[in-house]
Amino acid sequence: MSTGYDERLEPEECRRLLASRSVARLGFVSPSGDVLVLPVTYALDDTGVLVFRTSQEGVLAHLAEGERVSVQVDDVSEDLRNGWSVLAHGHAAHYAGDVSPRSWVPGHDVVTIGVTLDRLSGRAVSASS
Repeated sequence: MSTGYDERLEPEECRRLLASRSVARLGFVSPSGDVLVLPVTYALDDTGVLVFRTSQEGVLAHLAEGERVSVQVDDVSEDLRNGWSVLAHGHAAHYAGDVSPRSWVPGHDVVTIGVTLDRLSGRAVSASS
């Protein structure tokens, strides 16, 4: 009989898990004051900056002006009742590096934004069986 687990993930493990995925949820405060959480496709550059692209007119474009954001990535198995989640916080700004992730939405590849992550936390959980 398993007792399950609830383990805190170290920052290096959080970085490894972030690098293993390409879709995240990005949380931020919109110019109108609403808290928004939107999916983005992303890649990490060699320095750990999380990079995504968007349209010039989209709600994400204002983040290039320099905003605080949160990023969540996870992997959950409802059948096995286990998974992990990483939550990262950082500062978004215009990105001029070499990484250029492919957007899933046509036309959302004009503005490239990088998030310099300054705080990472994560958990791995499994229910008792």
